[in-house]
Amino acid sequence: MRELRRNPVLDVGCAQGIIGHLIQDLGLTVDGVEANAEWAQLALESGAYRDVWANFVEDAPLPPKTYQLIICGDVLEHTPDPVSVLKKLRESATDDAAFIISVPNVAHLAIRLMLLFGKFPKMDRGILDRTHLQFLTKDTALEMLKDAGLRVTKVMCSGVPLDELWKGGEGSLIYRAMMRSQHLALAALPRVFGFQWIFVAQAK
Repeated sequence: MRELRRNPVLDVGCAQGIIGHLIQDLGLTVDGVEANAEWAQLALESGAYRDVWANFVEDAPLPPKTYQLIICGDVLEHTPDPVSVLKKLRESATDDAAFIISVPNVAHLAIRLMLLFGKFPKMDRGILDRTHLQFLTKDTALEMLKDAGLRVTKVMCSGVPLDELWKGGEGSLIYRAMMRSQHLALAALPRVFGFQWIFVAQAK
Protein backbone atom coordinates (compact mmCIF):
# COMPACT_ATOMS: atom_id res chain seq x y z
CA MET A 1 0.00 0.00 0.00
CA ARG A 2 2.92 2.34 0.74
CA GLU A 3 4.17 1.85 -2.84
CA LEU A 4 0.76 2.61 -4.34
CA ARG A 5 0.65 5.92 -2.53
CA ARG A 6 3.69 6.98 -4.58
CA ASN A 7 2.16 5.95 -7.91
CA PRO A 8 -1.42 6.57 -8.99
CA VAL A 9 -4.06 3.98 -9.78
CA LEU A 10 -5.89 3.92 -13.12
CA ASP A 11 -9.55 2.85 -13.14
CA VAL A 12 -10.48 1.98 -16.72
CA GLY A 13 -14.20 2.23 -17.44
CA CYS A 14 -14.79 3.92 -14.10
CA ALA A 15 -18.49 4.69 -14.77
CA GLN A 16 -19.78 7.04 -12.05
CA GLY A 17 -16.80 6.26 -9.83
CA ILE A 18 -17.81 3.19 -7.84
CA ILE A 19 -14.28 1.81 -7.39
CA GLY A 20 -12.92 5.24 -6.56
CA HIS A 21 -15.44 5.53 -3.74
CA LEU A 22 -14.56 2.07 -2.42
CA ILE A 23 -10.85 2.86 -2.11
CA GLN A 24 -11.14 6.57 -1.30
CA ASP A 25 -10.16 6.13 2.35
CA LEU A 26 -6.88 4.39 1.43
CA GLY A 27 -5.17 7.64 0.56
CA LEU A 28 -4.47 6.65 -3.06
CA THR A 29 -4.36 8.92 -6.07
CA VAL A 30 -6.81 7.57 -8.64
CA ASP A 31 -7.35 8.56 -12.28
CA GLY A 32 -10.17 7.26 -14.44
CA VAL A 33 -11.20 6.69 -18.03
CA GLU A 34 -14.90 6.64 -18.96
CA ALA A 35 -16.41 6.87 -22.44
CA ASN A 36 -19.77 8.12 -21.14
CA ALA A 37 -19.16 11.86 -20.70
CA GLU A 38 -21.96 12.29 -18.15
CA TRP A 39 -20.66 9.44 -16.00
CA ALA A 40 -17.09 10.72 -16.33
CA GLN A 41 -18.20 14.11 -14.99
CA LEU A 42 -20.02 12.49 -12.08
CA ALA A 43 -16.91 10.46 -11.21
CA LEU A 44 -14.75 13.59 -11.31
CA GLU A 45 -17.20 15.60 -9.20
CA SER A 46 -17.30 12.82 -6.61
CA GLY A 47 -13.87 13.86 -5.39
CA ALA A 48 -12.56 10.29 -5.52
CA TYR A 49 -10.53 10.89 -8.70
CA ARG A 50 -7.72 13.26 -9.59
CA ASP A 51 -8.46 13.19 -13.34
CA VAL A 52 -11.08 11.45 -15.44
CA TRP A 53 -10.75 11.30 -19.23
CA ALA A 54 -14.10 11.23 -21.03
CA ASN A 55 -12.77 9.03 -23.83
CA PHE A 56 -12.78 5.50 -25.05
CA VAL A 57 -9.63 4.01 -23.57
CA GLU A 58 -8.14 3.67 -27.07
CA ASP A 59 -8.26 7.47 -27.43
CA ALA A 60 -7.47 8.58 -23.89
CA PRO A 61 -4.25 10.68 -23.58
CA LEU A 62 -2.78 8.55 -20.82
CA PRO A 63 0.66 9.49 -19.48
CA PRO A 64 3.45 6.93 -20.02
CA LYS A 65 5.02 4.83 -17.25
CA THR A 66 2.77 6.28 -14.55
CA TYR A 67 0.40 3.76 -12.98
CA GLN A 68 1.39 1.01 -10.58
CA LEU A 69 -2.09 -0.50 -10.52
CA ILE A 70 -4.48 -0.61 -13.49
CA ILE A 71 -8.03 -1.84 -12.96
CA CYS A 72 -10.18 -3.04 -15.87
CA GLY A 73 -13.46 -4.01 -14.24
CA ASP A 74 -15.80 -5.55 -16.83
CA VAL A 75 -14.62 -3.22 -19.57
CA LEU A 76 -12.54 -5.24 -22.07
CA GLU A 77 -15.58 -7.14 -23.34
CA HIS A 78 -16.92 -3.79 -24.60
CA THR A 79 -13.89 -3.13 -26.81
CA PRO A 80 -13.34 -4.28 -30.42
CA ASP A 81 -9.70 -5.24 -29.79
CA PRO A 82 -9.00 -5.92 -26.10
CA VAL A 83 -5.42 -7.05 -26.76
CA SER A 84 -4.58 -3.67 -28.29
CA VAL A 85 -6.26 -1.93 -25.36
CA LEU A 86 -4.13 -3.87 -22.87
CA LYS A 87 -0.97 -3.13 -24.84
CA LYS A 88 -1.82 0.58 -24.73
CA LEU A 89 -2.40 0.35 -20.98
CA ARG A 90 0.95 -1.39 -20.55
CA GLU A 91 2.61 1.73 -21.99
CA SER A 92 1.09 3.74 -19.13
CA ALA A 93 2.09 1.21 -16.47
CA THR A 94 5.24 1.26 -14.37
CA ASP A 95 7.62 -1.64 -14.83
CA ASP A 96 6.33 -3.35 -11.67
CA ALA A 97 2.67 -2.54 -12.26
CA ALA A 98 -0.14 -4.95 -11.45
CA PHE A 99 -3.33 -5.33 -13.46
CA ILE A 100 -6.68 -6.39 -12.01
CA ILE A 101 -8.98 -7.49 -14.80
CA SER A 102 -12.48 -8.91 -14.67
CA VAL A 103 -14.60 -10.26 -17.52
CA PRO A 104 -17.97 -12.06 -17.64
CA ASN A 105 -17.88 -15.85 -18.07
CA VAL A 106 -19.82 -16.81 -21.20
CA ALA A 107 -19.49 -20.48 -20.19
CA HIS A 108 -21.76 -19.99 -17.17
CA LEU A 109 -24.39 -22.70 -16.76
CA ALA A 110 -27.25 -20.35 -17.66
CA ILE A 111 -25.64 -19.49 -21.01
CA ARG A 112 -24.87 -23.15 -21.72
CA LEU A 113 -28.53 -24.03 -21.18
CA MET A 114 -29.73 -21.22 -23.43
CA LEU A 115 -27.37 -22.34 -26.20
CA LEU A 116 -28.60 -25.93 -25.76
CA PHE A 117 -32.05 -24.68 -26.72
CA GLY A 118 -30.74 -22.48 -29.56
CA LYS A 119 -31.01 -19.19 -27.66
CA PHE A 120 -28.39 -16.43 -27.39
CA PRO A 121 -30.43 -13.34 -26.47
CA LYS A 122 -29.14 -9.81 -26.08
CA MET A 123 -29.92 -8.42 -22.64
CA ASP A 124 -29.77 -5.06 -20.89
CA ARG A 125 -27.14 -6.28 -18.40
CA GLY A 126 -25.16 -9.31 -17.35
CA ILE A 127 -23.13 -11.79 -19.38
CA LEU A 128 -25.15 -11.24 -22.56
CA ASP A 129 -25.27 -7.45 -22.27
CA ARG A 130 -26.16 -6.10 -25.70
CA THR A 131 -23.12 -3.78 -25.66
CA HIS A 132 -20.63 -6.65 -25.34
CA LEU A 133 -18.37 -7.17 -28.34
CA GLN A 134 -16.36 -10.03 -26.80
CA PHE A 135 -17.58 -13.21 -25.11
CA LEU A 136 -14.90 -14.89 -23.05
CA THR A 137 -14.32 -18.13 -21.19
CA LYS A 138 -11.51 -18.65 -18.70
CA ASP A 139 -9.24 -20.10 -21.38
CA THR A 140 -9.90 -17.43 -24.01
CA ALA A 141 -9.44 -14.70 -21.40
CA LEU A 142 -6.10 -16.21 -20.37
CA GLU A 143 -5.07 -16.33 -24.02
CA MET A 144 -6.06 -12.68 -24.43
CA LEU A 145 -3.88 -11.64 -21.48
CA LYS A 146 -0.96 -13.71 -22.75
CA ASP A 147 -1.23 -12.12 -26.21
CA ALA A 148 -1.12 -8.70 -24.55
CA GLY A 149 2.15 -9.59 -22.82
CA LEU A 150 0.71 -10.06 -19.33
CA ARG A 151 1.60 -12.85 -16.92
CA VAL A 152 -1.31 -14.01 -14.79
CA THR A 153 -0.40 -14.50 -11.12
CA LYS A 154 -3.84 -15.20 -9.67
CA VAL A 155 -7.23 -16.35 -10.99
CA MET A 156 -10.51 -16.06 -9.10
CA CYS A 157 -14.17 -16.25 -9.97
CA SER A 158 -17.29 -14.65 -8.54
CA GLY A 159 -20.83 -15.92 -8.45
CA VAL A 160 -24.14 -14.44 -9.53
CA PRO A 161 -24.64 -11.13 -7.63
CA LEU A 162 -27.63 -12.21 -5.57
CA ASP A 163 -27.67 -8.91 -3.68
CA GLU A 164 -28.51 -7.15 -6.96
CA LEU A 165 -31.00 -9.73 -8.18
CA TRP A 166 -32.82 -9.97 -4.86
CA LYS A 167 -32.70 -6.57 -3.22
CA GLY A 168 -33.84 -6.79 0.36
CA GLY A 169 -33.29 -10.52 0.58
CA GLU A 170 -30.01 -10.31 2.44
CA GLY A 171 -30.16 -11.82 5.88
CA SER A 172 -33.09 -14.11 5.17
CA LEU A 173 -32.72 -17.86 5.63
CA ILE A 174 -33.38 -18.56 1.94
CA TYR A 175 -30.84 -15.93 0.86
CA ARG A 176 -28.15 -17.38 3.13
CA ALA A 177 -28.90 -20.88 1.83
CA MET A 178 -28.61 -19.68 -1.77
CA MET A 179 -25.29 -18.00 -1.03
CA ARG A 180 -23.97 -21.12 0.67
CA SER A 181 -25.08 -23.29 -2.27
CA GLN A 182 -23.42 -20.92 -4.71
CA HIS A 183 -20.13 -20.98 -2.79
CA LEU A 184 -20.12 -24.76 -2.85
CA ALA A 185 -20.92 -24.81 -6.58
CA LEU A 186 -18.14 -22.30 -7.32
CA ALA A 187 -15.63 -24.38 -5.36
CA ALA A 188 -16.63 -27.56 -7.19
CA LEU A 189 -17.15 -26.31 -10.77
CA PRO A 190 -15.93 -22.72 -11.21
CA ARG A 191 -15.97 -22.90 -15.02
CA VAL A 192 -19.66 -23.80 -14.96
CA PHE A 193 -20.96 -21.66 -12.09
CA GLY A 194 -18.56 -18.71 -12.25
CA PHE A 195 -20.38 -15.55 -13.30
CA GLN A 196 -17.20 -13.53 -13.70
CA TRP A 197 -13.48 -14.27 -14.00
CA ILE A 198 -11.05 -12.04 -12.10
CA PHE A 199 -7.35 -12.02 -12.97
CA VAL A 200 -4.35 -10.45 -11.32
CA ALA A 201 -1.50 -10.02 -13.80
CA GLN A 202 1.83 -8.33 -14.37
CA ALA A 203 3.81 -7.40 -17.45
CA LYS A 204 6.15 -10.19 -18.54
